[in-house]
Amino acid sequence: MKTLIVGLFLSVVASAGWSQQSSVQAVPAAHPYTPFMLSFADPIQVPTHDFDVGGLRIPIIYGQSHDFDGLDVGLVGRATGHGNGLQTCAVNIVDGDGMGLQANWLAGYVAGEYLGFQAGTVNYAEKAQALQIGFYNGAGFIKGCQIGVINIAREMIGVQIGVVNVIQNKDVPFIPIINCYF
Repeated sequence: MKTLIVGLFLSVVASAGWSQQSSVQAVPAAHPYTPFMLSFADPIQVPTHDFDVGGLRIPIIYGQSHDFDGLDVGLVGRATGHGNGLQTCAVNIVDGDGMGLQANWLAGYVAGEYLGFQAGTVNYAEKAQALQIGFYNGAGFIKGCQIGVINIAREMIGVQIGVVNVIQNKDVPFIPIINCYF
């Protein structure tokens, strides 16, 4: 009798554990991941634009991914999430935050916060701790240095070197050659 009660008790505990285990399901990742992306022009790309890329991305004309971490070489590369690493496209667009080096042939744009180095004809980051070197450098807020012909920031902690230097939150916002605010 004692063996029967212990056996029933163990079977109830085991079946309760089994039902708990079967009700727990893996939470799918927000975006699938790939180490390589090749795109002619979105949507003609492998894999599709909703993937996260951690590795090499080659946008021949235009390529888009969600998050990007790695090396980006091509014409126009866009990350709708964050963009980290070395981006060497003609035009780089990051809709979120970014970190690393944007070596743009034409333009680099970061809608969020950028930490690193932007070099190209036109550079813009909404919020940056960076060095920007180009013909035009712009930022909403930058902590760092802008070197170019035209340098514009709404707010800045740092130095601007160029022909036109504007820090909008300063008493004297425009100073040519060297402008700084600390």
